[in-house]
Amino acid sequence: ILLILIAGDTLQNCTLELATLGDLKLVEKPQPVVLAPRDFCNIKANVKVASTENGIIFGNIVYDVSGAAADRNVVVLNDIHIDIMDYIVPASCNDTEFRQMWAEFEWENK
Repeated sequence: ILLILIAGDTLQNCTLELATLGDLKLVEKPQPVVLAPRDFCNIKANVKVASTENGIIFGNIVYDVSGAAADRNVVVLNDIHIDIMDYIVPASCNDTEFRQMWAEFEWENK
């Protein structure tokens, strides 16, 4: 997510909060950042996929305005609908490569 602050205030504790629905799992929470006036930053989050089922990612950006006595501010983001099948492409491997990969990931097949 690219955050661009066009306001003249400094945003403190600016945090991307994510929640998933379906067979998706957020691997780690993104760290809070401080955005100076007219500053920008990229926030990345890793999501683990457990199956080919569709999933949805919900998100908010939560922040405090420097010097303000108000409560935390929240920007609700649009949902991201993910169909994992859109990202799977056919590939090929020989018999030896297949057996090696099968042995490495055998615990996932039980």
